[in-house]
Amino acid sequence: MVLRARFLVPLLFGVASLACAASKPKQHEDADPLHESGQDIAPADTSAAEGAKKDTAGEEAMHEKCCAQCKEAQSKDRSGQSPDSVPCADYVDLQPWCTEHFRVTPTMASACK
Repeated sequence: MVLRARFLVPLLFGVASLACAASKPKQHEDADPLHESGQDIAPADTSAAEGAKKDTAGEEAMHEKCCAQCKEAQSKDRSGQSPDSVPCADYVDLQPWCTEHFRVTPTMASACK
């Protein structure tokens, strides 16, 4: 038994040292997100710009509807300020979408006639 132990112990150390020295462990490398391979690059999408051109009629209708609300709110205003100095977005009687419309498109109460 002692003869086997004297023979096996150095043999096991030799095999273990060869296994450890054979190759270094490799780290996992992720794909570079900034590398442009061309597969995910699509041609420019111009449909949004075309949609914006087509939507001018809708914006005009929205402006007319919101101007009607602005005129109504201005007729109820008891502050005594001239309509030239009051933006439509300041009136609280407007529907929320009209308030947002007037924030994007600033309009004075006098312009809504």
